[in-house]
Amino acid sequence: MIRKQSAWGVWWLAILTFSIYYFVWYARVNRELAQVLGREVPADGKAWSQIVPIFSIIGLASTAGRLNEAHAAHGSSTTVSPIVACLVAPLWFASHVRYLQRRMNSLADVVAARGAVAAAPTVGYVPPAPAPQSVLAPPMTAPTEA
Repeated sequence: MIRKQSAWGVWWLAILTFSIYYFVWYARVNRELAQVLGREVPADGKAWSQIVPIFSIIGLASTAGRLNEAHAAHGSSTTVSPIVACLVAPLWFASHVRYLQRRMNSLADVVAARGAVAAAPTVGYVPPAPAPQSVLAPPMTAPTEA
């Protein structure tokens, strides 16, 4: 399940906790993407990958790519630019957090909508047949008069 969260809330939490929450958020986002895509979390999706500068850029680009895959897998037209996610946004007041969280929120909406459609009965839905009566229990009949 994808957790919806305020993009500004994530950004402020990351600032107020001196980026500690950023690492928690990054690991959670990649764990949720791996779950949606049915894969394991790759090494560049782990929180520690954001500590090494060049690896953090590669990790952000890969996360954007996984987010694109997840949107495409669920039929969403939303796209995530790896260039914005890994190069432009981090330089603009760490706005990559807001950028990626907004795309995660739209993915959560798409997944929830598709799940609701999948759970609803479709036209031509045939309910399952009733279970047969047990051989040990005779059918219930009214007593006959002799």
